[in-house]
Amino acid sequence: MLRLEYLFARFNHFVRSDDPELHHNAISILFDLGDIGARGDIKSLLLKEFERQKYTLNGLKSSQKVDQEALTQTLSEIDSVAKCINQSTGRPNSVITESEWLNAIRTRLNIPGGTSPIDLPSYHAWKNSPSSERRELLEKYVGPLLPWHEACQLFLRLLRQSGEAKDVVAHNGSFQQAPSGKVYQLMRIAVEDDALFSEISANKYLLSVRFLKSERDKKAQLVSADVPFKLTLCQF
Repeated sequence: MLRLEYLFARFNHFVRSDDPELHHNAISILFDLGDIGARGDIKSLLLKEFERQKYTLNGLKSSQKVDQEALTQTLSEIDSVAKCINQSTGRPNSVITESEWLNAIRTRLNIPGGTSPIDLPSYHAWKNSPSSERRELLEKYVGPLLPWHEACQLFLRLLRQSGEAKDVVAHNGSFQQAPSGKVYQLMRIAVEDDALFSEISANKYLLSVRFLKSERDKKAQLVSADVPFKLTLCQF
């Protein structure tokens, strides 16, 4: 789901532009989206997760501490998205894989300079067509995958909202915490210093975080100072 979110965000960013070179990037991402869409287990995975989320939310209907209107709206969203996913038939990436034009581009992408005008003149002509026509074609190819985008957004939004951020400190750049027997689906970290990034490992016994500092083109170095950050453990 996190990979789908990442790919759709990049695809949409490039498609919004009128620049043909950015539309070239969108086509490259389109193949990645199609490869994920070819996985047969995604549909059953999403439906199973939505059923689990519905079961959890239905248990809150009698709680006076919960906004019942918001709860009803969320349950309706889950039903709508799950129905759309469940009714989808065939492979959502078939429009991509069955396009001879796209397949010709894909075979040339891994060749240095393989999409140049002398190699793919039809592709060069497309890149020089009006931006509205290019955007329309890209949206046509990604259209069958949009239900997965909507499902991905809803699933991750509900999961992220299930956690509460806590202020913690990584002493000498390292932090460890036992999960106390709970099973978490997502671990989120927020740190103010943009030069720092985290490496995370986790299992049922221990959550471990260590911070490194980005050094431009040099190898990242472990941080030796204390690093305050926000930790969110999400469990839906």
